[in-house]
Amino acid sequence: MLEKQQKMSNGASNTTGKYLHCIIKGKIPKDRFKLAGLEGNAVHVVNQGNLSCLVSDTSCDHYPLWREHIIAHQKPIEEVMKYYDVIPFSFSNIAKTEDQIKKILKERKDEFEELLQKFKGKTEVGLKAFWPNMQLIFQEIAKQPELQRLKSTHLTYQRKIAVGELVGKLLEKRKKDEAQDIIKAVRDLVEDLKEQQLFGENMILNAAFLIKKGKENEFARQAGVLAQSFPNTNIRCSGPFPLYNFVALRIKLT
Repeated sequence: MLEKQQKMSNGASNTTGKYLHCIIKGKIPKDRFKLAGLEGNAVHVVNQGNLSCLVSDTSCDHYPLWREHIIAHQKPIEEVMKYYDVIPFSFSNIAKTEDQIKKILKERKDEFEELLQKFKGKTEVGLKAFWPNMQLIFQEIAKQPELQRLKSTHLTYQRKIAVGELVGKLLEKRKKDEAQDIIKAVRDLVEDLKEQQLFGENMILNAAFLIKKGKENEFARQAGVLAQSFPNTNIRCSGPFPLYNFVALRIKLT
């Protein structure tokens, strides 16, 4: 295992397959891009009809979800999307040969072309929102009349449980309400969105947004305005990214 990892990090030439990065519309020259993919190997293009697939040589049939592998998967796609509309493959899709890739492009031609048309001129940006001071949030929740009424009576064991449950419900409601207020503030710039899993008690929004290319700066400016509208909330804008949260291409080899 250690030997295999060392070969991977050194960019070994023991090629056993083709790592798939993304689909591009059009017949792109094989050596159009001077980029490095998995294991530091140069990316190249495989053509079939009016579709192209960006690939890099690989000596593995599967990659663990390590940071360096994820970066090597993403970086070539992010560079290519500056010049072309692309449909990204999800992580660790590997074909055995170029002929196999051409077969996939031919058999799934209609699907790929439909996706390229659907997402033509689109990109993805992310927005995350956090409460940096949870003590302040709990202090504000404590002022809620419903909670004050409950706490004004003798706090038996059962009532203490009820108070804890009510605090949890009020906290969750505030999270959802504020997250929706943030989403509404950028809704005019957005064509679609995917809300994602929240991490930690203080995270209130974790979402990916589908927007038109060229609107990235306007979206970032609006995120800056939001930061002023929600002074007790940290709002972070990121991207642009390939459409990872709106398309999840995978191959099934037979």
